[in-house]
Amino acid sequence: MRDMIEKAAPGDGAIHVALCCDENYAAFSTVVMLSAIRSARRPGALFFHLVSSGVSAETRLLIEKEIHSHGAQIQIYEADKASLFDKLPAGRFGHAVYQRILLGECLPKSVSRAIYLDGDVLVKQDLEALWSTDLRGFLLAAVEDLSRSACKTLGIPRSEYFNSGVLLMDLGRWRSEGVHWQVAEYAAQNAHRLRYVDQCSLNAVLQGRWLRLHPKWNVQAGIYKTLRRYPEGSGYGTNELMAAAALPGIIHYTGKRKPWLQYCFHPEKLAFRDILDGLVWVDRHPSRRGLREKLIYFLAVRHHLKAFLYKRLTRKLRSDT
Repeated sequence: MRDMIEKAAPGDGAIHVALCCDENYAAFSTVVMLSAIRSARRPGALFFHLVSSGVSAETRLLIEKEIHSHGAQIQIYEADKASLFDKLPAGRFGHAVYQRILLGECLPKSVSRAIYLDGDVLVKQDLEALWSTDLRGFLLAAVEDLSRSACKTLGIPRSEYFNSGVLLMDLGRWRSEGVHWQVAEYAAQNAHRLRYVDQCSLNAVLQGRWLRLHPKWNVQAGIYKTLRRYPEGSGYGTNELMAAAALPGIIHYTGKRKPWLQYCFHPEKLAFRDILDGLVWVDRHPSRRGLREKLIYFLAVRHHLKAFLYKRLTRKLRSDT
């Protein structure tokens, strides 16, 4: 199996993009890949590596057909079922979230660098610009997590804690230094005290060993709140955050209200849904909620107002940029 995969890997001109998903996130990960293709100047240079955690054979064939029909390449791998993460908490994300830690072991050794993307992002600018980033000897490049609370578990400053939804990874060095196994061991030993087990484990092991990217490469949903209420403490200046909000390279739908859910208030939710609706093989309907959820929805008028204000702010930022 490894020899077959090695031969499938393209030459140096390829842009390697890795994702991990289970059956529940298969369609959403497909949307992510299609958004990258739509934004690419050279879609044929994109080579996607999808690590599957129990995705059905039928769904895998549909994903491959979708990506190939748009001129890009894809290789799907089955995650190790005997993973050491099986007993760790996964929450709403599923155990596929841990597979990013082991990408160096899953992907062919000929792939020495990869862009990792979560299944809840939308690519808006050509990934080639991110791909060509000089890592300057760092193990990965990432964007600071804009949440004020995510970093508290580790007790490090917010400016030193990155969000793991978008990563540019030096897989060659990860393999040679055994970083995957260091992070996996930390996760296994500290899961009981970590808020976000995979992300906190990555930050704990790689503290001071990551390169800060411009925030446009991971525009988290909380960027508007950060700009309005607590820009202090961030490693980014206000101008950088405003530029990212105005012209995002990658939108990251952080939080529980994902764009495929009925009650999502992100100002860019329709951009994700438009691509999702174009997947004819996906039976997608807004989640039907019970009476309690409907009551919460009707009481949350402030969220509608917030979405309206976000749109106005974004339009203003774009006009000022």
